[in-house]
Amino acid sequence: MTLTPTAPAASVCAWLSASNRHHPLTERTVLELSRRIQRWQHHPEGPAKAPAAVRRSALRARDRLVRHNLRLVSHTWGRHRHSLPASDEATADALQEGALNLMRAAEKYDPARGYRFSTYATFWVRRGFAEIEQRGKRAIRFPAEKAALVLKVQRLSQEQEATTGRPPSLAWLAGQCRRHGKTLSAQALAALLQQWQLTRTGSLEAFSADSKDN
Repeated sequence: MTLTPTAPAASVCAWLSASNRHHPLTERTVLELSRRIQRWQHHPEGPAKAPAAVRRSALRARDRLVRHNLRLVSHTWGRHRHSLPASDEATADALQEGALNLMRAAEKYDPARGYRFSTYATFWVRRGFAEIEQRGKRAIRFPAEKAALVLKVQRLSQEQEATTGRPPSLAWLAGQCRRHGKTLSAQALAALLQQWQLTRTGSLEAFSADSKDN
């Protein structure tokens, strides 16, 4: 489900095509897959300490559930596309984030509550696109180069947590990012994320001097 970053336009077309290859699962199958995921997520010592066999079974179940519901992402993206960033790269990122939110839905879904997985998953996918819209508005007031790094960090963090069940460390995330040809330090990344957080209230004055220095 990872989009190819070197060819966003081609990736978007391939992703949309792939999302329609798999037909929806029967409710019985959804229930069986969800139970396997729940055994992992609700392990007494937490997902990270669940037995390897339980985790492998759950990840296979989660991936199958996501794969057969990717059309929810493409359908929801089609309804939100006019309010999302218009570039091919931004679209590729939006679809990837939609898939990550679908993974979260698969991990959190509890069939005992009585609603269908598609209903629950659609809520999560919509929520993801709404967050992208808000980030896009905030990025207008944030230096483009820094905004790109923050969005990359957020995406990497979501991918790692979706795959391993644990959030990555700040040091690991910093090691995946380069600025001015150099790898970011954990301290520099922490400062950058704090600056980004301040844009929620429009309080850019707090780091305007730092932006000039960096």
